[in-house]
Amino acid sequence: MTLEHFDVGIIGAGPAGLSAAFALKAGGKSVVIIEEYLWGGTCPNYGCDPKKMLLAAVEAKDQVEHLAGAGVVGDVKLDWTTLMRHKMAFTEPITARKIVGLDEAGIAHRYGHAEFVDDQTVQLPGNTIKANNWIIATGARPARLDVPGDHYLLDNEDFLNLATMPDEITLIGGGFIAIEFANIALAAGAKVHLVLKHDVVLRGFDRDMVATMVAEMTAKGVNFQFMFDTDTVTQTADGRVTLHATDGRTLTVAAAFLAAGRKGNTDQLNIEAAGVQVEGNGIKVDEYLRTTTEHIYAVGDVANLPVPKLTPTSSAEARYVAGHILNPANGPMVFPATPVVVFGSPKLGEVGITEAVALTQGYSIESFDMSHWMGYYRNLEPVAQAKVILDQQGVIVGASVLAAHADELINYFTSAINRKQTQADMRKEMYSYPSLGSDMTAFMGGGMD
Repeated sequence: MTLEHFDVGIIGAGPAGLSAAFALKAGGKSVVIIEEYLWGGTCPNYGCDPKKMLLAAVEAKDQVEHLAGAGVVGDVKLDWTTLMRHKMAFTEPITARKIVGLDEAGIAHRYGHAEFVDDQTVQLPGNTIKANNWIIATGARPARLDVPGDHYLLDNEDFLNLATMPDEITLIGGGFIAIEFANIALAAGAKVHLVLKHDVVLRGFDRDMVATMVAEMTAKGVNFQFMFDTDTVTQTADGRVTLHATDGRTLTVAAAFLAAGRKGNTDQLNIEAAGVQVEGNGIKVDEYLRTTTEHIYAVGDVANLPVPKLTPTSSAEARYVAGHILNPANGPMVFPATPVVVFGSPKLGEVGITEAVALTQGYSIESFDMSHWMGYYRNLEPVAQAKVILDQQGVIVGASVLAAHADELINYFTSAINRKQTQADMRKEMYSYPSLGSDMTAFMGGGMD
């Protein structure tokens, strides 16, 4: 049994863990990072990055269909097998690249399942590691239904590694993953059902825009089944999967995927031995991201924080913790306005105060139809909408965008919110022309008639 000592130990080599490791090493600390599955974590291997690789083809197909009759002729189909090869060309080298990066930086790395022995010691198979500080960055996994037959349900990793697209699928859930995968599968030729235990799609997002998105998806063929409370899952003789609802409804498909939220990876670390407590859906942390044991931190999806569970927030938390370890006098973590985007068809992006909150605060709400902007009209995009929330002084405090380029446009509003800009301030910016940026300045000036 080998015993090793480091200044800082990190459990989990996703975006958060790796960000912390490199920052701490640059600050002069000896660092070890431990991973038990894929180096790089969820996002680059079986999350947001491979999803966007697949979406490239979906977006191209959408654009061709919008321009039918405007100079583009012929049908476009997705070849799933070829598309998956495109995705795998991105994902397969990730582990090797991460290891090379760690080696070049002089960061020790160990592979295997880690469990706490005490508040400074972690046990791996054949190895014991002691560290003055620990950072838990173990991420999250899909929440299970916990009903009979749950094991027949697949998850996000399975979807993103499908060798062939099934002829008919069900996605269980109404959040980011369900909406995004539904649009990918539909574009790839599958018949798609989306089942929800309740009747709310994309909870917390602008209700008008969500309603428009649901209407668009329904028109394209997605079958929404609301108030479908699955209590049993069975498999037919030919391998198809049947969902049974408490009200007697059934739905039989080739494959069913869980997309009903995620659960922090807290239960297999023996964190109790380190005095670390769980709260809600993750590890309890204070404003310095310290757990109930002060020299142990938690960051990313495993930390119970009221912020979006996104790669940018995880990485920011990790960099903050690295800074706090290097300089304990640093103040509490402060999060800037952070945009969230649902990569559907069209995309839905939001940042800051929502309309629902604005109505309770006396803020003003301005709604805009952007479909006549040059940037959207030239592509004949059928849906392009925006809402901007202004406080009593006219400062932009929130925005929602439903459009093909919502993932880019929402960044303009994010910058404006973090800089406390008014619409007049945004109008002073100068961008390349013609572009969505130049459209934005005219839009803020009321000049897009």
